[in-house]
Amino acid sequence: MTLPAAGWFPDPQDATRLRWWDGRAWGAATRALPSRTEPVVPVVVAPVGPSFSVQPAAIRTHSWSSGGSTVHRFSASSSLAVLLAAVSVVVNPWGACSAAGILAGLLGVVWPGATGGWRVLARSASASALVLAVATAAVAASAQLHLF
Repeated sequence: MTLPAAGWFPDPQDATRLRWWDGRAWGAATRALPSRTEPVVPVVVAPVGPSFSVQPAAIRTHSWSSGGSTVHRFSASSSLAVLLAAVSVVVNPWGACSAAGILAGLLGVVWPGATGGWRVLARSASASALVLAVATAAVAASAQLHLF
C-alpha cells in the first residue's frame, strides 16, 4: 500500500482545520482551514530521498558477473588463445600459429569456461587474441602467396 507524501491535509477529526501528515502518521500540528471558495488542495512536500524501501531478502550480496558462484576460475582456452596469438607475431610458419590462435580465440569467445569476474576478462582476452591471430594470418597468407 502506497501512502501519500508528507503535507497538510484536511483534518479527519475536524473538517474546519488542516492537519500535518508526515508520510506515515498524522502529526499533532494543525492550522485553520483557509477561507476560500475554491476546494482545498493539499500542500505536498516533496520527499528528500527515494520513497521506497528495500527488503533485506531482495539485496544481492554477490557481484553481477559472479553468477552466484563462489569458485572463481580462469579460462584455459582464453589463455591458450593469447599465447598462440603472441607466438604468431614472432614465429608463424605457414600461418599454423595463427590458425590455432583463431580456433582457440573463437572457443574462448563462444565458451570461455571461466566463472565469476574472470568470465568478462576471459572473453575480452579471447576477442583481442582473435583479432591479433587474424591479422598475423593475413600477413602469413600474403607472404605465402607472394601478394606483396
